[in-house]
Amino acid sequence: MIKPPKIFLYYVVIAIVFLGLSYLIPEEGVQIGNLQYRIKWLSLKKIVEPKDSVVAISPAINDSIDISTAMDMDSLSTDTLGVLVEEEDTTAVTVDEKSRIQYPASFKTLLARFYQEISTASDSGKVIRILHMGDSQIEGDRITRYLRESFQQEFKGSGPGLVPVYDPQKQFPSVWINNKGKWSEHTVYEYPRTIKGHEYGIMGKVATIDSACISSINISKSYIAEPGASNFFKSRLFLKRIQKPLMVTAHIGAQPISKDSLLVDEGLTEINWTFSSSPKQFSLDFESDISPVFLGMSLDSLAGVAVDNIAMRGQSTPRLDKTDTVLYRSMASYLNIGMVILQYGTNMVPTISDEYDFYRNTFLKQLRIIKKMMPDVPVLVIGVGDVGTIKEGEAVSYKHVYKIKEAQKEAAFKAGFAFFDLYEAMGGEGAMLLWVNGHPKLAMSDYTHFNKLGGKKVAHWIYDAIMCDYNNWKKTAIFKN
Repeated sequence: MIKPPKIFLYYVVIAIVFLGLSYLIPEEGVQIGNLQYRIKWLSLKKIVEPKDSVVAISPAINDSIDISTAMDMDSLSTDTLGVLVEEEDTTAVTVDEKSRIQYPASFKTLLARFYQEISTASDSGKVIRILHMGDSQIEGDRITRYLRESFQQEFKGSGPGLVPVYDPQKQFPSVWINNKGKWSEHTVYEYPRTIKGHEYGIMGKVATIDSACISSINISKSYIAEPGASNFFKSRLFLKRIQKPLMVTAHIGAQPISKDSLLVDEGLTEINWTFSSSPKQFSLDFESDISPVFLGMSLDSLAGVAVDNIAMRGQSTPRLDKTDTVLYRSMASYLNIGMVILQYGTNMVPTISDEYDFYRNTFLKQLRIIKKMMPDVPVLVIGVGDVGTIKEGEAVSYKHVYKIKEAQKEAAFKAGFAFFDLYEAMGGEGAMLLWVNGHPKLAMSDYTHFNKLGGKKVAHWIYDAIMCDYNNWKKTAIFKN
């Protein structure tokens, strides 16, 4: 049996050990493990003035939002509108002062128009579109699916948005697209470009039928889609250059619902269908001697917000200088675009340079093309995030990524557009290493691409930044009224 004096001595020893650790370990903790973890202990101050404290091992680079201040530019007046809203507004979204979208003061007018459009879209019976364009970082709806779901929950709307009619690589998990017959895919970024007049449209990707027999497109619901994307009530098919009469037969399941003959037309043609309930399967059969150019189809609700995923693998810009601007402008008008979100830069990282003025100028050229084709549409540039690589058997982050995102920021401001600093939101240099090796894992083992959880996190950052600004606009609009 252990006697009381020994028990007392045991507790005294334990107390001495705890006090010793509190004295030896500084309040900020001690770094361990390749600068990725920090061990902390109760400080003497916290023991004397006790609060809710715990012993913790935490990442040295915090994965929470901690963004550096916006770059000062003498020629620009930047403004970040988002402010804390009243405590009773339970739907309000607030973000850290340094994690808001940044933009020149002149950009407010474009944003106000967009906010007005999305806030009234459902009541006015309109679909307002947000184009999310980017490189392979957004491929597979990785980030867009969560942006779409958030916007549609807040402002109504449903459906996966704009999709290609031919998806051989199955890049759109929010809807299943299957084809019968022989089809070909053509993209604006492939060389040589095979489409006459560079008529690649909004998606930068079109399809043609190569077989002489009846060909078809079958659209079916995806079991892995977000809830809002699973249902659509209107489909719009966009075609270009109908050189021979085209017979189009539409089916819901096995039941034919319409049969239309489209006449020869070199211009942009739209054919659409409206449904009383969302179809589980919707298919189109085509008969023609010569294939038209299929520019894509939209799968939306009748009103609300649509968010489109337009991914261009391997590209550092949207390549708008290589597409027919007249067609692009026409499609933009047909689609009622409210905002463009551009997310490029990952493919510029392997190009190591002392400065990136060349990329800034190239990117700026693209932004100015967008401004010319869609002068009233606000553009939000998402800066490139941290990217890592394996060097001599060890994972390291590229040190020059900061310069690339700064080049993007300069281009955005010079074009009069907005910028969201994803690099700093992630935690800056070294953040990708934590995203790959952390728990939960947020990025793939290539130290470049986000995984599903990482994409969701990035989507929420972008959405919250936009909504913080929206909340401030809403307060101002109410005040003016």
